[in-house]
Amino acid sequence: MSEKVTGIIDNVDRQLVRDSVVLQNLLVMLQKSGAELKIMGTLLERAYAMSQRVIEDMVVADGKVNRAALKDRDIKVYREEQQGLVIYYYFTCRGREERFGVTRDVLRSEISLRLSKYVSELGKMLKDTGQHA
Repeated sequence: MSEKVTGIIDNVDRQLVRDSVVLQNLLVMLQKSGAELKIMGTLLERAYAMSQRVIEDMVVADGKVNRAALKDRDIKVYREEQQGLVIYYYFTCRGREERFGVTRDVLRSEISLRLSKYVSELGKMLKDTGQHA
């Protein structure tokens, strides 16, 4: 892959940790949503389930890229702890211990933004497929 990074923790490292946290939480949310869809039994259940699965696959793919980048930069996220309104994610970065804190509201906003991006990508995929039919 790329060259190993050394030195102090920088903004790229923090963004990778943030992306890791958002992607993990988004994946959990999608999986819960998929389970709820099965229970609902709506007429469009199959279409919703297929869309949810495609988006889930996009999240998993981005998660793999993120995990590879974390590994490349010698970063390991290893613990989550809630203190009041803040969720802290503890990680080591090239031997240094750090923590990343985020409120639930900010995490929800980040998840919403990321989910909107995936839905937009899915819409483009469907539009492109429809043009070839």
